[in-house]
Amino acid sequence: MITPASPPAPPRSGDGGGGPAGKSRAAKRSLLLPVFLGMTTLVSVFNIAYHHVVHPGDDADIARIAEAGFRSNFLTERVVVEKERGGRLTPAGGGNTDGADKMPGKKSGNDGRSGHGGGGGQEGSEEKKDDDSQHVLAGLSCDKYGGPSDEIASEMVFWSDIPSDSAYRSPFFGPPPGAATDEESRAKYLTFEPDRGGWNNIRMAMETVLVLAHATGRTLVLPPEKKMYLLNKDKGKNDFNFNDFFHLDSIAVEHEGLNVITMEEFLKREAEAGRLLDSNTGKPAPPPKGKTNWNGASDLDALWGYLRKVGYLRMEWQPEECVLGIPASPDPEDVERLRRTHADIMQEGKETIDPESFIGKPTPVDAPAADRMREMIGGRKKLCVYDTEAQEQPLIHLKVDHGDGSRLLTHFYAFLFFQDWRHDLFNKRFVRDHVRYVDEIVCTAARIVHAVREKARAAGDADGAYDSMHVRRGDFQYKKTRIPAEEVYERSKKEMTAGATLYIATDERDKSFFKPIKEHYNVLFLDDFKDLLAGINTNYYGMLDQLVASKGRVFYGTWWSTLSGYINRMRGYHSAKHHLEGYEEGTLQSYYFIPDDRKLEMRQYRSVRLPIYMREFPTSWRDIDRGIEEVHSLVTKLK
Repeated sequence: MITPASPPAPPRSGDGGGGPAGKSRAAKRSLLLPVFLGMTTLVSVFNIAYHHVVHPGDDADIARIAEAGFRSNFLTERVVVEKERGGRLTPAGGGNTDGADKMPGKKSGNDGRSGHGGGGGQEGSEEKKDDDSQHVLAGLSCDKYGGPSDEIASEMVFWSDIPSDSAYRSPFFGPPPGAATDEESRAKYLTFEPDRGGWNNIRMAMETVLVLAHATGRTLVLPPEKKMYLLNKDKGKNDFNFNDFFHLDSIAVEHEGLNVITMEEFLKREAEAGRLLDSNTGKPAPPPKGKTNWNGASDLDALWGYLRKVGYLRMEWQPEECVLGIPASPDPEDVERLRRTHADIMQEGKETIDPESFIGKPTPVDAPAADRMREMIGGRKKLCVYDTEAQEQPLIHLKVDHGDGSRLLTHFYAFLFFQDWRHDLFNKRFVRDHVRYVDEIVCTAARIVHAVREKARAAGDADGAYDSMHVRRGDFQYKKTRIPAEEVYERSKKEMTAGATLYIATDERDKSFFKPIKEHYNVLFLDDFKDLLAGINTNYYGMLDQLVASKGRVFYGTWWSTLSGYINRMRGYHSAKHHLEGYEEGTLQSYYFIPDDRKLEMRQYRSVRLPIYMREFPTSWRDIDRGIEEVHSLVTKLK
């Protein structure tokens, strides 16, 4: 059994909690702090109400005001408390782990248990890592990556820092109501097999799993470090885990409602302790081949087979066939309400769920569950639900098996439906604000964007504006996209600026292919900036292309390409943040070369529809800052 967390040590006399002087200071603080925080909260609420009246409908500005007010309250409380502790400001939820666990981002205090979902044990027993070197996701400082300056790098920032979001926990996080035994309060886990396609397919599946872990309150177990398809070009490092691309350690530290551990730690903690049971025999299953460290293994079939045997599999959770509904709470009645909502919709007739009926007509993000579900169904007939049976499972495993079609080739927001709209928007902000490329990649891209802008200025554009394209060739299986460069030009010239600077992201090695395009534009490639790429892993080049292309004034992408898709999502984040043309409906200055009927996909609001993976949809970035006040109220209730 996992032993419960030790209770915090009682305060010592003289440190603000023991002797008469300490009690006096504590009493004063207990009176003054709530009064001060209450005053600042009233000011924030007044500002929000004022802007609702004076600027109705401008939710992005209102969200920023709410964010600033809530940040003031959160930081004020933390500074006061930390000063009483000795003047050191620790990360949110602070406290020293005393080296209890060496995994970056791991919360300590209860052996990593997550109770009902991912964080159980005693209330407040999990303290965040106290590490002055801990990366802070909200900012972007490129000093240790060779620049550029913070001012130049800032244009890459599409994310926001929302303290109430970081403090939010899923309703499934923590011990279930009435849990009385260690067995009932034990951690619940989510394991998964990475997609076996290219990087952006892998990224999409990882985002979905990360959101599912947070939404269900489960501890996320990261797969071992391994080689990834097409990421094998560097002379040095070619084995990767997800921390090489995203700040997962910082995400786990900054978010109270998320635990992340390694596969090795999971196997040591659960398999070696005999807690993982063979689904066929019901007996404890030791680690596969007696190994807990699978990092760098060329063949992981034995590990995946083991997890399929000891984990809970829901074969019907397939994104192309069903929407996975996340109830508003563990209450079985919410599960039934979700099912009734879907049943009622399916009886209404196809016209109410036809994706074509939502063109240019986005459903309000805070609409009732039935309205939001109608739009999200996108051609699928089934609703899968995170029901009571799934909630009770110690380990859920998500497999990849092309034999039976098991694969998370989907966008998280197109697969996971949240009964509570506040949970939906939180998770969309969670990905935007935290699941971004590591600073080394973003800073390198910032240097290149700055250099491209300088070349654009030298070519006569005073603003340094440039257009961008993604031309996918290489091993791409969709042969319709392999059109001559002359046709690429003819299909795009109407929207591009004649004679402008054009950045082309491509996997085409023979750059002479683009000669017909160079006759009309000042064409640049990533290869033209090798002096700015010194020291960076060459496997990051595709991600750099995405970031640089995302800053183009007009963008032309390759239909069917998930790389082009993610460029458009980042463009959507930027558009919403800076109120660019079309941001209200989530439309972009983006186009596709081919097929003809897909050229204007991003120029009008389109709802989620099958096949999902071919493009990104505006629902992932449109109006997602609405409801920050409501999430703050949820966090306050949890406190």
